[in-house]
Amino acid sequence: MTASEVQVGAPAPADGTGRFHRLIGPGVGLVIGLAIVALAQHIVEPSIATSFSPRWWPQILGGIVAALSLSVLVKEVVAPSAADDELERPTTAGSVRVIAVFVVIAAYGVMWYFITFPIATCALFVALAWLLGARGWKPLTIFPIVCTTVLYVLFGLLLKVPL
Repeated sequence: MTASEVQVGAPAPADGTGRFHRLIGPGVGLVIGLAIVALAQHIVEPSIATSFSPRWWPQILGGIVAALSLSVLVKEVVAPSAADDELERPTTAGSVRVIAVFVVIAAYGVMWYFITFPIATCALFVALAWLLGARGWKPLTIFPIVCTTVLYVLFGLLLKVPL
């Protein structure tokens, strides 16, 4: 038996740190999903009768995030992953990229109050595409324009959501 064969079949560390790290992401997702559902309760209802309340979409999304996160948590508790080598260790560049994505999304929320939806959304998609590795004029122009157009047509024109 060679040393490489022994390492491949080696169990996860006994101290439980690998298992704890695998539970952090779903735990954070569960908290965020439940927070979205709770915050959606504070959305003001319109005085006119509608089939769907403005709370409906955020509550559905928050509920889905919470349910999926809970399912991953349950799966990890009931049948934990055997090897800690399944996932690569986070790098500094990756962590900075994730934080940058959240900053860009928060900036989009602020920017939306000052400029129109199409411009703010197109800028969001350009920034996100660039942060996630898109380079060149096609992915940084065509993708944001198509996505912004689809969202504007769907929500602004068809569903008549005030953007």
